[in-house]
Amino acid sequence: MAKVKKTFRIEEDIYDELVELSAGWGVSQGAAVERAIRFARKTASDADGGESTESAALAALISQLAVKDAQLAKKDEQIAKLMETVADSTKAVQGAQALHHETAQTLALESTEQKQSRWQRLKRAWMGV
Repeated sequence: MAKVKKTFRIEEDIYDELVELSAGWGVSQGAAVERAIRFARKTASDADGGESTESAALAALISQLAVKDAQLAKKDEQIAKLMETVADSTKAVQGAQALHHETAQTLALESTEQKQSRWQRLKRAWMGV
């Protein structure tokens, strides 16, 4: 492509940046201006139609959040099932405690009867007590 010779007026601080860029890139100031224009064009193109890196990162984060939300919902279901299991187990333990208490009382009564003499047991049996 043919080169065009053109003169521009720019601010002094921008010119200083151009000098730094061209020295850093190891190219002439004209080549540095060309690179800057191409970069500006690509950036504008990405913003208009192409997906920018920020948009891609945001989409990736949203996707990860959706996965995490699904995992949390599954954990919530598991916790609810475990709570039901704990409630059922608590009822079973309470029932077992009540049965144990009744059994202990019965054994205590039998033990008291066995401590009575033979004569006292016969007397109670005869009286129907």
